[in-house]
Order: sequence, then C-alpha cells, then structure tokens
Amino acid sequence: MLAALLPTLISCSDGAPANVLEHSASEDAASPFVKLVDPSGCVIEQITTADHDEYQVQGASADGRLLSMAARLEGMAENDARVYEMDLATGEKTDLSHTLSNSGAFSPDGRFNVVAQASDNGKTDIFEYERATGELRPFASHEDWDWLPSYSPDGRFILFNSYRVEGQSDIHLFEKSTGTLRRLTEDPGYDAHAQFSSDGKRVLYHRQQGTRNEGGYIFDLFVYDMETGEKTQLTDGDYEESYPAWAPDGRHIVYSSDIGGQQGKHNLYVLAPDGETTLRLTEGDWKDSYAFWSRDGKFIYFNSDRAGAGNIYRMLMDGVECVREDI
Repeated sequence: MLAALLPTLISCSDGAPANVLEHSASEDAASPFVKLVDPSGCVIEQITTADHDEYQVQGASADGRLLSMAARLEGMAENDARVYEMDLATGEKTDLSHTLSNSGAFSPDGRFNVVAQASDNGKTDIFEYERATGELRPFASHEDWDWLPSYSPDGRFILFNSYRVEGQSDIHLFEKSTGTLRRLTEDPGYDAHAQFSSDGKRVLYHRQQGTRNEGGYIFDLFVYDMETGEKTQLTDGDYEESYPAWAPDGRHIVYSSDIGGQQGKHNLYVLAPDGETTLRLTEGDWKDSYAFWSRDGKFIYFNSDRAGAGNIYRMLMDGVECVREDI
C-alpha cells in the first residue's frame, strides 16, 4: 500500500536569511570541526574543507570514532579517488589509497570496510577490506557494475545494487558465510542505496521512477520486508526523493529531496515510515545528499556543495529533531 502520496513538509526554518554563521571550533572543545548554522537554524559541523570534492557514503563507524571518506582530485578517473579513514575525535586522516579506490561502510564490529572497488574491466566490484591486515577480498564478482554496499546489523550479509541481471540495477543480498547471492528486487527502474533497519527486518532503498519533462529524475523511497518480500512505497511525487537512511529508532528516515525548489538542489528531510510526518532539516540552494545517521543518534553525516566544492558535514541531532541555534 502506498504510504503517503504527498506528505506535508514542515520546515524548521524561521525565515532566516540564507547565510550561515561561522563559529570558532574552539567554542566546542569536544569537536575539532568548525561549527555552522544552516539557514533552517539547525547546527552543523563542517568535517572537510577542501576545494575539491570530498564525500562519505554510510561512512561512520558503529562506535562513532571513525569516518570512511574519499576525495576526488582534479584529473582523476571516474572510478578513482584518494581514500582516507578519519579520526573523528581529532580530524586526523589515514591515507588508504594504496589499497582502496573508494570509501565504504564499516562492519558492525569495526573489523572491515565494504567498498565498490575499481576492477580490471574499468567498472566496480564489491570488496571487503580487513582493516588490521590490509587484505582485500572480492565478493560475488561480476563483469557488470556493482555499487553502494552496506552491512546487515549482525555483519552476516552485505547489500549492494548491481546491473548483473539484464542490465537493470537491482538490490542483491550476499551471505558471507555461504557465498549465497539473492536478488531482492526485480522491478523496472534504478534500485540502489540499500540499508538494513537496526533490527535487520527491513531494507530501505530508493528507485528511479522516471524522468521529468523539464529535465532531471523522479526518485521515490521504498522499504523491502525481509520476511515477506513485500515492497512498500513511501513517497510518490514528480521530484527526486533519494539517498535514504534509517534513524537508530528504526521508525524515522532521513532523505534528500528537491521538492519545492530548483531541480537538482536538494535539502534534507525526516520522514516516518508510514509517511504521516516529515520535518525539514536544511534549507538552501545547494545539494545535500547521502545522509547517514550515526548509530548513537547524535549526528547525521551528509555531503553538500553548499561551500562550492562538495564536502562532508554533520548535523547535531536531539532525537529526530536537529539541535537548533537562532540566527
């Protein structure tokens, strides 16, 4: 059943101007990062400040200590990047580019990262990187594209999207102990960015449903029930709602949407899985995407080009509401 045809979007904004207020990082001794205030009033911290694109994808470790991130330098090939592991207590980075060509998700126990690694045929395969030994192991290799892997809460399974069946991007589930590969979705459209709920019973993902007459794409959010195989559509509209991630409570979702704004300019919103309530977290003429809620619920990490180049930010959270500061 369609869970909300067009949820009402409730803005956190108090009509503040579109600039941000910058504060010295020393004002918050617990954080090495510069604090900003979004025009919505939500407090954020800028994790990276490079003049080239830097990004994360479900990158925070379960214990909140580390961030898997990558940098796309000028002149680099499409599937190459400088890859780092950042200490979130100090901001210091360890370069892993000698082994990895992309950033990825941490395993629940912190022993591994799973990444979409450049392969010999110029596309990407799913690899698991063992942090202690530096060993890199491929999983379910295929000649076509594999992307955006993530772990189940118990670390037994890896989700990813792949073009391996009829050139259509679907969500696949790999069981590490048996090597079994299971295709979860078979619907037309680009299914991707899959993530387990904290109880392991549901999988959240987005699907490209079509294109807009004026240009750009239509995306919606879906949930797959692991027990029944039932797929529930959470959003439905002629705009892009994408890059979803579960809140630790398993009931709310943070996602990116360009509703009410210019095509390709995305802000972050919070949605209840039943579609009944939403909150707007960011407000600006930029693209905020790949939001990822930390396991302890204190932060939402995301990528944004609000400063020109794409960089990594995190938003301070209090439950499903952002920590706010008047502008």
